[in-house]
Amino acid sequence: MTELENEAHHGSISATNVASTELPAKAKWIIMRRLHPRAFAIIALLFYTTTTLYCTDAFLIPSTHCKIRIDNNHASGKRNLPSKRRINSRNILLVSNEPPSPPEFFRGRPSTPGFKPGQFEKLTSWAMSQDSNRPIVTEYDPDGLWLWTQWEGTIREMTFTNVAIALIWALVVDLYAYQHYTVYLIATAAVNGGDVATLLDNLTWTSFEIPHSRDPIIEAFQNLNSLWEYQLSLTTFTLSFFVNHAYSHWRLTYFCTRAIQGRVNDLCMLITLGAARSKSYGEVDGVTGYQTKAVNGDSIDGRDKDAKKLVQDITRLLRMSHTLFWAATPTRSDGMGDLHLREGGILGDDLPKNFDPSQFGPMLLSREGLEMLVKYGQLTQREKEGLVACGLPPSQYPYVLLEWAGLRAMDGIEKGELRGGPGMEENLLRQLSLLRGEYFNIGDYNAGRMPMAYVQVMEVLVDTLNFLAPLALYTKMGTFNIISTGLLTLFFKGLLELSKSFLDPFGREGYSAHNIRVDVLVSELNFGASSRWIDAGDVLPSEIVVKSEIESTSQSNEQSTVEVSKYVKVNGEESLTSDFNAVEGGVNQLSDNIADEAPLVKFDLGQNDVD
Repeated sequence: MTELENEAHHGSISATNVASTELPAKAKWIIMRRLHPRAFAIIALLFYTTTTLYCTDAFLIPSTHCKIRIDNNHASGKRNLPSKRRINSRNILLVSNEPPSPPEFFRGRPSTPGFKPGQFEKLTSWAMSQDSNRPIVTEYDPDGLWLWTQWEGTIREMTFTNVAIALIWALVVDLYAYQHYTVYLIATAAVNGGDVATLLDNLTWTSFEIPHSRDPIIEAFQNLNSLWEYQLSLTTFTLSFFVNHAYSHWRLTYFCTRAIQGRVNDLCMLITLGAARSKSYGEVDGVTGYQTKAVNGDSIDGRDKDAKKLVQDITRLLRMSHTLFWAATPTRSDGMGDLHLREGGILGDDLPKNFDPSQFGPMLLSREGLEMLVKYGQLTQREKEGLVACGLPPSQYPYVLLEWAGLRAMDGIEKGELRGGPGMEENLLRQLSLLRGEYFNIGDYNAGRMPMAYVQVMEVLVDTLNFLAPLALYTKMGTFNIISTGLLTLFFKGLLELSKSFLDPFGREGYSAHNIRVDVLVSELNFGASSRWIDAGDVLPSEIVVKSEIESTSQSNEQSTVEVSKYVKVNGEESLTSDFNAVEGGVNQLSDNIADEAPLVKFDLGQNDVD
């Protein structure tokens, strides 16, 4: 700062005098000349960032099936490319000649506006899929460079608009402070009788210097800085707890979805373990199977039981209960709604203009959706009619199927199709109750995720902190407060938006970064319920081929024994064996001295399994 500028500060001048002082034309030219590099740098940065994001579709709003007007300049009705950013329903106006469909599903009856049979077939394929084509949540690469280059689902995407606004606001504050400081120098020099012309010719204050503390505006900023520092500490403390609480909610919901899968798998395993076996406990191919009937309905081994159908019925009902539960859960991460937005219409391009992607799943619970499930053998016609006739809303269909599965299991125990006695019955009922509880937990966690007042106070704290940042930081950082304000907005606002996304694990509010993908849950469970446990229980790796009858003599009260064959087929080849010996792992291996060293292999058929 020159000697003339220092002299200009010796006198005192009020803010009123500064405001009333007319700025000479030469001073205005000097201000504009010095502000030009600063403004040009900020504008160039914003232009480059905007252009880069435009090329990566960051601003594009999906309008595949509708024209969209939005209350900013980030989207136009001519664009029809899918979007990867959050969509705020409050800012979107759908332009359509058709009235919006009422949320009929939440009144108990899902509507099917414009759905066609081909689209219902795709929904049915989703319900039957056993192959998950993507991870349950978004995966990451621990490489630092890879993390830096990510955009979708990061705080950069969530806060880009806020950061841009913060940079512009900080630039305005900086320009105003610089202009006010120049006026202050001129007014002070004029009041003190100084040479204003000489002062203007010798102004050396650069764009990156901090103005003199005697400037009234700088004094006001210094007072504000004290308040801002207190708020900074408070916001940092409360925001840390808020993020942790939100992430805990996300984890609870995630593990609840896995617990639902676990309970269904437990039930399927128990059913296949307890299912009655065929009389011979083996066939010529060396495997054992579930007790079943012939095609014409006659008993194959003289007993009026069909354990195989019991297993198929219960596992199918449990699987469909799980599928319909997620179909009834409002979500945009079901592999239909989210992919529909990103890939331009996974279910076809002829949907209504005002169709809500979160309603893809509930369509499966409509009459048309149930008909398609009957067509593909996932439900019987009587089951479909029973669901409709029960009078419950479609959102309750998963619980109807769950109860039917329990009733079928109890009926199987009474008929002898399911073995195990009271212990098996108690375990099945307990697992059914636990599954019901996990179903309810999903809705309970969402209903009590966070009180509104807590979220509101965090929003107020963060927004006011970011708003006051350029005013408070200017006294210490000068022009550098522009960059500092942008970084503070990125971090504080980013953590707040990240917390909100954790509180929305299924993307119902537009967040798509950390959604728990329902289609993966359905596919994984479909494989477990329809393949894993049924096939494991139907085809056992037994090396025993039974040739003799199972001896049962009531007079001697001897237990049933199994004569072991000397030859066993393994992979189509006959292997010479003598006897078997049980070893660790439960695998039967050959031994020449089983009679002397190992107990006889026995099968306890139970009282109901012996003719």
